[in-house]
Amino acid sequence: MAWDLAAYGITFGVMAIAMAFVMAVLTISRSLRRLDRAVAQVSKEAELSMQHCRQLADEARETIAASKKSLEGFATLAEGARALGEAVQTAAQTAVHVTDLYRECLISPFQASSGFREEKIDRSSDLMDMGRKLWSMWKNRPDGKGSPANNCHNPEPSADPSRGE
Repeated sequence: MAWDLAAYGITFGVMAIAMAFVMAVLTISRSLRRLDRAVAQVSKEAELSMQHCRQLADEARETIAASKKSLEGFATLAEGARALGEAVQTAAQTAVHVTDLYRECLISPFQASSGFREEKIDRSSDLMDMGRKLWSMWKNRPDGKGSPANNCHNPEPSADPSRGE
C-alpha cells in the first residue's frame, strides 16, 4: 500500500506539474495574442503617422518652393529698388548740376557788370541764351521796373494763326 500511495502521490505531482505547464502555456498564448494585437494596432498607427508625415513633407516641400519663389521675387524687387535709387541719385545730381549752371548763367550779368566774370569752357550756349532770356524777363517783369509790353499780362500770340496753330 505504501507503493500505491507513493504512485498516487507521484501521479498527482506529475498531474499538478502538467496542469501548471498547461496553464503557463495558455497564459503565454494569451499574452502573445494580446501582444500581437498591440503590435498590429501600433503598426496601423505607425502607418497612419507615416501618411501624415508624407503629407506634411509634401506640404513643407510646396511651402519651401513658394517661399523660394517669393524670395526670388523679393530679390528682384530689391534690385529694382536699388536701380530706382541709383536713377533718383543720378537725377538729383543732374538737377544739382543744371541748377548750378542756371545759377551761373543768372548771376553772370551781375559779375560782368562788376568786372568779376569768369570764363567757363564747358558752358553751353543754349544755357547762356536761356539765362539771358530769364534775366531779360526778370528785368522786364510787371512790377513797375520794366516795360509793360514785355510782361506776362500782355503776351504776344504764341501760335501762328496762318499756319492753323
